[in-house]
Amino acid sequence: MNASTGKRARRALACLVLLGTPAAQAQAPSFDTVRDSWRSSEARLLDRYGQPLAEVRVDFDERRLDWVGARTLSPPLVRALLVAEDKRFLEHSGVDWTALAGATWDNLWRTLEGRRPRGASTLTMQLAGLIDPALRLQGTRRSVGQKWDQAAAAREIERRWNKAQILEAYFNLAPFRGELRGISAATRGLFGKDPDAVDAREALLLAALLRGPNAPAERVAQRACAVALKLKPAPACAELRALANQVLTQRYRLEPRWTEAQPLARRLLREPGEQRATTLDARLQRRTLDALGRERADIAVVVLDNASGEALVWAGGPDDTDAAVRRLPAGSTLHAFAYGLALDQRWISAASVFDDSPNFVTRALPPGLQGSGQPLSTRAALTQAAEIPALRVRALIGDDTLTAALRAHGIDASATNGSRASLPDMANAFRTLANDGVWTPWALEAAQWRGVDRSGKRLWASPVAWLVGDLLSTRTTPDAHDWHAVMHGRSSDRATHWSVGWTRRYTIALRAARPVAATWLSVAAAIDPIPAEAAPPPPGLEGVRLRFEPEIEGEREEYFLPGTQQAFADATVRDLFGRPRIVQPTTGVKLVSAGLPAGRQALLFEARPGWPGLQWVINDERLPAIEGRALWSPRPGRYRLALEDAHGLQLQSVEFEVRLDAAPETLNGGPAPRTPPGPTPASR
Repeated sequence: MNASTGKRARRALACLVLLGTPAAQAQAPSFDTVRDSWRSSEARLLDRYGQPLAEVRVDFDERRLDWVGARTLSPPLVRALLVAEDKRFLEHSGVDWTALAGATWDNLWRTLEGRRPRGASTLTMQLAGLIDPALRLQGTRRSVGQKWDQAAAAREIERRWNKAQILEAYFNLAPFRGELRGISAATRGLFGKDPDAVDAREALLLAALLRGPNAPAERVAQRACAVALKLKPAPACAELRALANQVLTQRYRLEPRWTEAQPLARRLLREPGEQRATTLDARLQRRTLDALGRERADIAVVVLDNASGEALVWAGGPDDTDAAVRRLPAGSTLHAFAYGLALDQRWISAASVFDDSPNFVTRALPPGLQGSGQPLSTRAALTQAAEIPALRVRALIGDDTLTAALRAHGIDASATNGSRASLPDMANAFRTLANDGVWTPWALEAAQWRGVDRSGKRLWASPVAWLVGDLLSTRTTPDAHDWHAVMHGRSSDRATHWSVGWTRRYTIALRAARPVAATWLSVAAAIDPIPAEAAPPPPGLEGVRLRFEPEIEGEREEYFLPGTQQAFADATVRDLFGRPRIVQPTTGVKLVSAGLPAGRQALLFEARPGWPGLQWVINDERLPAIEGRALWSPRPGRYRLALEDAHGLQLQSVEFEVRLDAAPETLNGGPAPRTPPGPTPASR
């Protein structure tokens, strides 16, 4: 016997040590510990009832799915595994001494002949290696010490676990092919089915993969054929070869099981095995996606519950981007808030008639914007998102007032750079109108409510909020059914289109690169199919039968705030509402401080809108108006203040009296303002 042969013989004889009982037993973890420490490589987004909405992969080291219970394994799968790996599994207590003795004796001669030894590890011994990295196979075979420790660990597992638990853990921890670990990932990745649906041919292929997960398809098929010979009835070897060639020669495909909210899931989910709950409603989510149809990748949708502010639908957009959270230009969608402010301040009413032409418009118009040149009622101008009437309304209320109101609604507003909004923020701003003028925060997850004041803040008087909704609705009679109010708008560059509105139960916001008015109606009908009547007008509004002369629009009932009601609208005088009016000072007594020089006190004159060429005339003194404003040093006495246009035509006048007040630094009861205080929407 040469030196090489002698070395092989010594290795083989050393294996005889394993014929004895291990001298010490390693401490094995409990079954519950192993099962509970399992983490899927996927994360899952859940709705408010715990129903899955979306599944995304977040761990890219291995592909693992949910832990599978022993009872969900198909009988062919269990039978193939036991025949291939451990036919005396139900008889031994962790180590198959009969198989180990035979393998050791056989390996003696194999080692002497230079052939690869065959193993005799039981399923339990293999499981010990899957649980403890120190017991896993290193290289081509385990050392004697590893074999000893593995056998000791297997005995300990058998002592603490039952056979069903061992089988269950083995199937879930075993590697099968490439990055596929666990029977659930293997069956779904290779065959597109769950473990309880695996047939005999597929079971044999999976059992054959355990010996060499990444072996060539032909070698796996040979192994499967050898195992099949031990089964009755045995699947044909040709079928096994064909199946192996079909599934093992191409990349596996493992699609997510739930895809109703993929963009949102990709943004929120980060941890393997995470199951994150939301306020969404899977039933409404699916109805919305069905309504979007093939356009779901091009249209983003958010639906809020009117009463609670909870997001019920968050759908659409490309799978890799949550388009709803992007802040995009809101453009004419915000006309609803400008008109609401003008209604509240009594600048306009439902009987106002707008000239949709650039006459008397002081702002720079977008290139090519000329308007229709036709007279439009308040209802028509608002629902059509007519740009020129909106510019007139903004001139009446002032940019500062509009900007402050939009910010109070959660809109990123700027008088100079325009206003931008995410889809949920825009939905919540309109939800304020639907919610009787009270703003409360919105939420996508229950955790967002922690420490948040949900009592809300009133931004609109109830009559004004109701009026805006009524003007945005398609109501023609007070008892109209299937009521909804919606504003369709777009950004100034025409790149972003919005449709935002509400039913009696939900506020729905859509956004896309094309008009989505028809889609808004489809979504509303899908999630709120039961027709609802309009809410009755709150106290403080008066219904009047309104007639236009000439008849630019049909006669109808409209509602008015106190002092603005009228039954006849003269459509031939289209600029009366838009001509500059004196905002301040008002008629009455103005107090000035007796303790300050006159030069240090000022009274603000303001007119809206601020036409070019306006001038103020107070008694015989003339003051040029800059954007409708001027500052005047008050002196005790009675005054008549007139506002004139560029041609000297008097537009309006007021009379007031200036008196001395003993309190220092006082003007009109307080410090002289540098800019006019803008009225709030709920000030009336």
